[in-house]
This record gives sequence, structure tokens and C-alpha cells, in this order.
Amino acid sequence: MRAEQEKEKEGREKAVAYLRSRLFPWNFVFEPVEEDAIKHFVRYAIQICEEKGIEKGTISVSKDDVKELITKEVKEAVNEYLFDVDGEDMTRIHGKFAVSYPFAFAQCLVHTILYRLGLELEDVVDVKAVGNLLGQDVEEIRRSEPFIRNLISKRGKGAMRMFGKSILDRRIITAGGEYIGNVGDIAFEIETGKVGGLIVNQQKQKGADRDLEKGRISMHDVRLNMYSRNVVLKYSSYK
Repeated sequence: MRAEQEKEKEGREKAVAYLRSRLFPWNFVFEPVEEDAIKHFVRYAIQICEEKGIEKGTISVSKDDVKELITKEVKEAVNEYLFDVDGEDMTRIHGKFAVSYPFAFAQCLVHTILYRLGLELEDVVDVKAVGNLLGQDVEEIRRSEPFIRNLISKRGKGAMRMFGKSILDRRIITAGGEYIGNVGDIAFEIETGKVGGLIVNQQKQKGADRDLEKGRISMHDVRLNMYSRNVVLKYSSYK
């Protein structure tokens, strides 16, 4: 138990240092991790990209725009990991893979973003240059990409089925922490079949009673992470 706590502490300290590095976010992407951790987290990365509508045709694929998107998404994932100070939620959901989260999940997330945009890692970053700066085996980095992409192509449908089951009945709260209601259903866009929003079973005050009403929230207005049981709105109020 003590060894696991020490490993968790070291992982958090490394994540903080990497987050502040000028080589961020590529230091997370190039960090060596176990294949089993990649296999575990790739389905969560697929869900995140689906929820946020990250796919070809919806987002600019210019080099600078993609780098900016990757930096934003990895930073958000790492900050959420660091925010969970005691690590209880992380351990409960991801078990033995919890300590690998910031690095394994970051790699899965970056490669899933690139895969859905029809790009490869070397389209947006000089792998050789960054690998050499980090002291990592450049060829190993290049070999890991097809391994992860193969997992993405195989697990896409299964990941979305899991997302549908896991998100139902989650609590919805505003950015300020106000409870809105629970996820009652998922709304799909008719033309594309993609997740468009969440149907909310709202709790609204009416006199002395609380009546259940239904509303819809766009996926563009929510922020999800892979270990919190809450769906968090990007703003502090909800009407």
C-alpha cells in the first residue's frame, strides 16, 4: 500500500513538472507507459472526442490549430487529475491504471484526436527533435502510434456503447457547483447520428413541491472527465 502511495505521489509530482515544461504537451505524449494502460484508457479518449465533436470536417486541421487543440485538451485532462487531491475517484474507476492516467490517457487522447482528424503525429510535431530533447527512443515513439491507432479503430463502437451506459443518471452541476438535475437520456443529431446533447431531468422549485421537468443541454456546453460522476456545465448559471 505504501509503495502504491509513493508511486502515486511521484506521478503527481512528475505531472506538475511536465505541465510547466516548455515541451508540454509532447512530454506527456512521449512518456513510456505500459501497453495495458493504453488498452484501458483508449476507450475513454474515444468518448471524450465524441462528446466534444472532434472529428474531420468540424475542426480546422491546420498545424497550429491542431497543436492548440491538443494542448488545450491535454492540459484540461491533467488539471482534472491533479484536482482530485486524494485520488479516490481515480482509483475507484481505473484501479491499478490510475497512476498511469496523466501519461497513458494523454497519449490515447492525442492519438484519438489526430486519428479522427485524419492526421498523424508527425504532421503536427517534429517527433525526432522532441524525442531527442526528452531523451526518448524516437523509433519506439513511432512504433507506438500504429499500435494505438489500431486500438482506436477496433474499439470505437464499444467505447460509445460504454459511454451511453455510464453517463445516464449522472448528476449535472453548474461551474459554480449548483445541482441542476440528472442525465435522463442522450440526444443524437438526426443527420449525423452523433451525440448532440443531453436530456436533463431537471429539479425546479415550484411552491412547496419540486416538480420534475426535462430540458436539453448541448454537448458544447458541458465538460466531462473520466472519473468524476458529475457532468459539469461550462458556466455558473442554468435556465
